[in-house]
Amino acid sequence: MNGLMLNRMINNKTTNLFAFIILLFVIGNFASAEESVNASDWQFTGDVYLWGAEIKADTAGSDIDISFNDIIDNLDMAVMGTLRAQKDKLKLYTDIIYLDIEDSDKGQLIIPIGRTHQLTVGDKLDVEIKSWVVQPMVAYTVYKTPEYKIDLGAGARYLWLEVDMELTTTGPLGASKTKTSESGHNWDAIASVRGEVKLSDKWDAAIYFDGGSGDSDYTWQGLTAVSYKFDNFTGFLGYRHLKWDFDDDSLLENMQISGPFMGARFNF
Repeated sequence: MNGLMLNRMINNKTTNLFAFIILLFVIGNFASAEESVNASDWQFTGDVYLWGAEIKADTAGSDIDISFNDIIDNLDMAVMGTLRAQKDKLKLYTDIIYLDIEDSDKGQLIIPIGRTHQLTVGDKLDVEIKSWVVQPMVAYTVYKTPEYKIDLGAGARYLWLEVDMELTTTGPLGASKTKTSESGHNWDAIASVRGEVKLSDKWDAAIYFDGGSGDSDYTWQGLTAVSYKFDNFTGFLGYRHLKWDFDDDSLLENMQISGPFMGARFNF
C-alpha cells in the first residue's frame, strides 16, 4: 500500500478494528444440572463482551487515530468472546476477535488553471478492512487462598489484517480506477500472569498482564476488571490495553487498542 492511498484512508476515517459478540468452543462432556461441581471435573464457561476500544497506529509518515464511534458507524460484522475449560488448577482458554469494516468516501478537488479557468476532479474511495485476533492460552494456578488466587500462563497471540481499497477518480477525460490490497499476519509467543481478589460473596476483582515476541518486535496486554455474580451468569466490566510493535517491513510500525469493556460469563 503506498503512502498516499493510506493517508486518504486515514484522513477519511475509513477504518479499523474491534467490537463485539460471541464464540462457541466446547471440550469434553457436560455434568448434569443436578450434580454438584467438583474441582476434579471439567468446567466450561463462555464470555460475551463489548470492547469500547479506540485504535491508534503509526505508519511511515502517518498516524491513525480511530474512535469507537467511527468503528461502529462503519461496521459490517464483529465477533468477540472467550471460551474457557478448567479442571482443578489447570485452565485452557481462547480469546477471539473478528472484525469486518466497509466504508466509502467521496471528495472533490478544484485545480485553478490560469486566472479564469479551473479543473474539477472528483474521487471515491471504497475501503474494506478485515481482521482476526486469536489468543490460545494454557494457565495454571500457582497460589490460592479463600481470598486470593494467582495464575501463570503461556500461549500465543495471532493477528491477521487485510485492507482492500479502490479509488475511482473522475475528471474531464473520464473515470479511472486504482485497486490496492494488502494483508499480513503475526504470530507471537506470550507469557501471562493473572491475580484475583475475592471482595465479597458476589464481588471479585482481577488484574492481568501478558507480553512476548515473535513476528512482532514485541506485544503486550494489560487489563483490570471487577465482576458480580448474578443468579444465572456473572457480569464484568473493566479496562483493557493491547499493543504491538512491528518490524520495519510491516504495513504498520505499531498498533494499540485500548478502552473500557463489559460483558457476561455463562457456565455450560
